[in-house]
Amino acid sequence: MPTIQPFGVRFQEAIDNLRGKLPEATLAWDDLAGVVHGKVFAVAGATKADLLRDLQAAVVKAKESGGTITSFRKDFDAAVAEHGWTYRGARGWRTSVIFNANMRSAAMAGRWAQIQAGKDRRPFLQYRTAGDARVRPQHRAWNGLVYPVDDAFWQTHYPPNGWGCRCTVRAYSQGDLDSKGLQVSEPIPAETREVITRDGEIKDRVPVGIDPGWDHNVGTSWIAPELALGQKLARLPRQLQGILVDKTVSPAFQRVLEGNWKRFRTAVAAGEATAASSQVVGFLDSATLEGLASVAPSLGLQSTAVSVLDDQARRFAVPPASGGGCWPADWVDDLPGTLRDYRAVLWDANAGRLVVIPQGTIPGAEGRLPQLTLLPNVATKQGATVSVVRADTVAAEQLRNAGGLVLLAGKL
Repeated sequence: MPTIQPFGVRFQEAIDNLRGKLPEATLAWDDLAGVVHGKVFAVAGATKADLLRDLQAAVVKAKESGGTITSFRKDFDAAVAEHGWTYRGARGWRTSVIFNANMRSAAMAGRWAQIQAGKDRRPFLQYRTAGDARVRPQHRAWNGLVYPVDDAFWQTHYPPNGWGCRCTVRAYSQGDLDSKGLQVSEPIPAETREVITRDGEIKDRVPVGIDPGWDHNVGTSWIAPELALGQKLARLPRQLQGILVDKTVSPAFQRVLEGNWKRFRTAVAAGEATAASSQVVGFLDSATLEGLASVAPSLGLQSTAVSVLDDQARRFAVPPASGGGCWPADWVDDLPGTLRDYRAVLWDANAGRLVVIPQGTIPGAEGRLPQLTLLPNVATKQGATVSVVRADTVAAEQLRNAGGLVLLAGKL
């Protein structure tokens, strides 16, 4: 199995994590949901693309070369001078935050990839703190806890669990546990706290002891960002889910969804996709969720993730003239974008389905509107989802005159 290497050691998985992130301009770190930072490189207040690229390059260089914060600061100063960036906070504090947050997250994301690759031999993880007086009381309480690698505990409590968190994990086999006199720990109480803005509005809910934006597994957020976001949404009350989606699916994260969707389609076409697999292509936004809560309060929506199952992906691959779907390949490729930038979303009360009308017109289908039909609460290997079951076109007049259709968001 791969060798598990400690924080600070140069290893390829951590480098790949940092190098592969897409730059995203933000005014504040929490402009993006914590999960998004697994695939997106952002520095609060850095709004110029060239500046962001240089800052990211400085972080990658430090990881590749095993550089210290001193060497990183030289590259940071050069980037700041070249782009004339006026940042908030003292230089020492600001560079420490950027360096440590990125280095620790990358190290633990890289370790998660190694842990997943070797979990058949070492299927247990133990939570470990730095063991000194700087450790937070709550993190100290978790020290020594042992759970299976795939236990839900690690969805939220896999380190780092906040700014400056130095916690880590150790991977063990059953033999290791036996020899050390260890056993799987009892579940800890599910205590959460609400995150409130300066205006008094509730914007998030996180486990007690974890900083806002850090209640996710940095490894999962890197390797399977859609899964990590779905896990986060499932932990939130319905009124907060749409708010999180609205700020999560940023332009950079949208490109991540599109890239993963295209890879899934390619795997399905080549017969390489796992049977009964699915791919998340988007999430229901706040406007749609609010509309559903109003017109279908008894729906019991189990997930806000929108997915395409492998069978439907195969139907997308069949040309329209051959009896398959009637969307051309470029429209199918852009499915995450069409879901995000819709013209209208309707609820079909008779069929219990969502109808999404994307922007634009499909070539050769002038006078008709593109249409996606979504079925809520479909069971998949990855859990419940809103499944894309049809992609076709419809006459606008037919929509306006159809019985049982209720407009949830947008306009026709």
